[in-house]
Amino acid sequence: MVVAGEVNYESAPRIVQSLRELQEKGELRIAMDCGSVDFIDSSGIGAIVHAADALRRAGGALSLRAATPQLTHALQVSGFSELLDVQAPAPEQAAVRARRGHPSRVWQQARFSVGMAADEEAVARRRVTELAEMLPFSPEQIDDIRLAVGEAVANAIRHGCAGRDGHLTVRCAADSEKLVIRVHNPGEPFDPAAVPVPNPCSLREGGLGIFFMRTAMDSVDYSFDDTGTTVTMTKYLPPAEEGDGRRSDHLD
Repeated sequence: MVVAGEVNYESAPRIVQSLRELQEKGELRIAMDCGSVDFIDSSGIGAIVHAADALRRAGGALSLRAATPQLTHALQVSGFSELLDVQAPAPEQAAVRARRGHPSRVWQQARFSVGMAADEEAVARRRVTELAEMLPFSPEQIDDIRLAVGEAVANAIRHGCAGRDGHLTVRCAADSEKLVIRVHNPGEPFDPAAVPVPNPCSLREGGLGIFFMRTAMDSVDYSFDDTGTTVTMTKYLPPAEEGDGRRSDHLD
């Protein structure tokens, strides 16, 4: 089975259906080629993990071939990698992801709005990633940021503002220590503490967005007022190396 392109909450159901059809035909050992996946969010990861768990219970197994570094990293930090066989990224793929040089000045800001359509999630991810890549983050940390931003925007579109028109506002600011990302939507408040931590032994499809946000970022906080809901996510920069020239500015 080959999976390609961007895998998100719109395309993930097709993966679920395809895997179910294969299992119903008696295929209990399935290999999934992920080498052409551009990006995968919690919906896609959840679909893969759920299928792996179902196959394991039936005496089979799911293996991922040419798993992208982003997918491999997400599975490892979430603890789900134990449920399936994940092929390590090819050496040449890892080499491309080597940390690039960064300007010595660490101070960036950005503010933009996106609409309530599903394809706007990719726009938000790209804009924030462009900023994050100007900072001394590792490739794995960039993947974490991309995933968390996508989840925050997708959750707002699918749940917080379902069926509404309008825009989401994304604000980013980085100082010498951290990148802070705030995603505001005009949706209704909810209780983040009521969202359960997923149990690998009792998985359900969907509902992994906040879990992956918390796994990917150093802190995730929600605030609510009469204008809507704001999620604030923080990612700390790696420790500065001597002589790297970072500024000592701090964010409040």
